[in-house]
Amino acid sequence: MATPGRMETARPVPTESAGLSNVLALWMVTPDGNRLSMKKTAASLTKIWVTLYDVLLGALCMYGVMRVRYFYEGKLAPEHIDIRATVIFALAVLSVWMIMKTYRPVWRFMSFDDVRTLFQSVVWASVLTPLVLFVFFNRAEYLPRSVPFVAGALFFFMLVASRAMVMVYYNGDVRSLFRKGQHTKPPAVLIGKSQTLHDYMRDEAHKKRDIPYYVRGLIETGGSHKGRSIRGVPVIGNLDDIPGIVASMEKLHGTKPTLILVDKHTGRKRAAELVKLASTLGTGLVRLKPGQSGDLTPFEAADLIGRQARSLDPAPVERFLRGKTVLITGAGGTIGSELVRQIALHDPARMVLVDSSEMNLYNIDQEMQAHKSLSYRAVLGDVRDAAHMDEIFAREKPDIILHAAALKHVPLMETNPIATVLTNVGGTKVIVDMAIKYGAESFTLISTDKAVSPNNFMGASKRIAEMITMASSLNEADISSCAVRFGNVLASNGSVIPLFEKQIERGGPVTVTDKNVTRYFMTKEEAAALVLQAAALNGGQRKEVSSIYVLDMGEPVNITRLARQLIRLRGLMPDRDIEIVYTGLRPGEKMEETLTSAEEALETTYVKGVMRFVGTIPDPDNLSRNIDALLDAARKRDRAGVKKALASLVPEFRPNGELSDD
Repeated sequence: MATPGRMETARPVPTESAGLSNVLALWMVTPDGNRLSMKKTAASLTKIWVTLYDVLLGALCMYGVMRVRYFYEGKLAPEHIDIRATVIFALAVLSVWMIMKTYRPVWRFMSFDDVRTLFQSVVWASVLTPLVLFVFFNRAEYLPRSVPFVAGALFFFMLVASRAMVMVYYNGDVRSLFRKGQHTKPPAVLIGKSQTLHDYMRDEAHKKRDIPYYVRGLIETGGSHKGRSIRGVPVIGNLDDIPGIVASMEKLHGTKPTLILVDKHTGRKRAAELVKLASTLGTGLVRLKPGQSGDLTPFEAADLIGRQARSLDPAPVERFLRGKTVLITGAGGTIGSELVRQIALHDPARMVLVDSSEMNLYNIDQEMQAHKSLSYRAVLGDVRDAAHMDEIFAREKPDIILHAAALKHVPLMETNPIATVLTNVGGTKVIVDMAIKYGAESFTLISTDKAVSPNNFMGASKRIAEMITMASSLNEADISSCAVRFGNVLASNGSVIPLFEKQIERGGPVTVTDKNVTRYFMTKEEAAALVLQAAALNGGQRKEVSSIYVLDMGEPVNITRLARQLIRLRGLMPDRDIEIVYTGLRPGEKMEETLTSAEEALETTYVKGVMRFVGTIPDPDNLSRNIDALLDAARKRDRAGVKKALASLVPEFRPNGELSDD
């Protein structure tokens, strides 16, 4: 009868067709009716089956050897010595397997250490069998002295052969049996899926290079092999067990283990959890570098924020760039240099790298020298210098222009409005004019989310640069023009992440403007790839129409959360080791950014993650006059004239900093 107020839980009735493992798993239920972890149940059952298989195999080997031995003598085994020896050997195998935990290795992940353990276990079972027969069964009178050794050898061979067949089936070979022991090195714990753990240890063994850690244990994220071993290394738990494992290893080895994440495609949520846990425990955390090198590297901000980079179709970009002369301004900057790297892979006829920074240009020039078959030229030049740009365009006659040169640091631009106008507006106008004059096919402006309803001088200057770009298609020139907007680029020059990292290095404090401020972030690799996709996409539309492309930046990131994650990445605890101080929004800064205004109606494109809207310029002639007035005032350093021209071009913008009314 059921207890009042409590519902009885009926046990499931197994069908006749269910396997024994499933039947046992179905009946392993707690008194409250809650099912135990199916993964743990499966792991326990696997250990049982492995042990039973080995015991049965040992019994068959002993029985077979005994029968063959007496068969050649032409007589039956006296006093059933064959049966006795078989049973005792089987019991010896069972006992030794339990004591030495010989059942632990996962067969497809065996190592030489596991084979050695098998050999030792077989030797013990082979020694115990005649010893028991000698003590308890008439001094083992009828047991041939050669039988334990022959049966043991056969048993060992069959054990290794059966495991080798499984390894060949799953891994393709058995060369991964050998693993060097380096027990004097600092301890480490690998974290990942079972197959990934095996592959990493196998590859490291084959590379024969010095590794700074000795792997003491494995955290298997699938949760199905706890208590067993992979390539001789014990699976000591899952993610929930990490705090206890770190404490135990510190007590045993005198130092905390380094956690090594070997899964290359770990989700950002799990990565953030591991970083937080490692910083709380005060232990090191590293991961595998992308690619095939197998090198280890610390976690970076890109591993924790934003979203997973998209897989893009390279074919349109390949067709767009192949055999063309491509000019990149700002080629040494964060976005410009990444554009150069990616364009170099798409077989352009020639690349022209323009930058006003000697060091930035030097760095990208050194990098491009590794591309032996690449034709390129590095030019130290300022996009504001119309005569120099004319000289470059006349000589190179570029087909495609990617304009990344700009001044971008918001607070600095608030106090340097004249330089901002001359570079971001004047430089864009110079490059657009040269593109039209020398018959370029395509012009792409790298813009910013700060150009939307601008609240700072940098954003206002970029908004005007977008207008220049859109107006370029309204003339007789056969040019495809577009602008590409996106938010902050992770770890770019002058951005918040390098600033935070320097503050953390100095011991803090880390300064954040406001507790609730958010920003969009994207890696430079994805940003550059999407810029090229947008440029290629724009080349397929009508020349007289200019578009502004908007990249999907995912969800905005809370800057306070970003600061905390960066502190944890360095193995420190926010508020305990490093203080976070809120300084208030600076002139020209917003609490949050947007990628489009209310008047800009986005439409999708066939490239996932890239949207666009068609920009219109109602009065191009008036726009041209206002831009000329703005640039003329800036060259004369006439702040009142600059402010007046700005009001005509971007009426919604209210200047801060040096051009404010205060």
